[in-house]
Amino acid sequence: MSDRKIQQILKKINYLEAEIEIQKQILYSIPSAQKGEMERTLLVIAARKGDIESLRRQINDLDPEEFARIIAFEEASARFMAIGAENPFTDLFYRQADQDCSLRLANGTIIDCLVKARDAQGGWTALTFDGEVLQFSREQVAEPAAADSPDQAPPH
Repeated sequence: MSDRKIQQILKKINYLEAEIEIQKQILYSIPSAQKGEMERTLLVIAARKGDIESLRRQINDLDPEEFARIIAFEEASARFMAIGAENPFTDLFYRQADQDCSLRLANGTIIDCLVKARDAQGGWTALTFDGEVLQFSREQVAEPAAADSPDQAPPH
């Protein structure tokens, strides 16, 4: 029962985050002379952020372990994106319902991942199901040619 409730809360959070992004676009489009309109838009953004924090507290109250897992994935996702900002990815692959997303290492180990990305130097970064961000040099990875095809999993 709490899993379904948590899923409902997460959907509400996603909708509120989308609304915040829309409000930010509105804010950017308001002429600087219209300070009142800018303030009203900022109040809407602040209110939605407050709503999100309230919903996050509800998740923590329902299931602190699940909340900790969500926070860990948010942090891992932010690390993954920071790595991509620092050293831009040339290819991005992600798990889809009908496709695998794994990274084959030169030593034979297979890393099961949600997302993997290759940078211009041939290095790889992977986000695992456990919320870990792993990085490997080109020499550490032995990806078969078919898995390197962007046709396998289209980049976002």
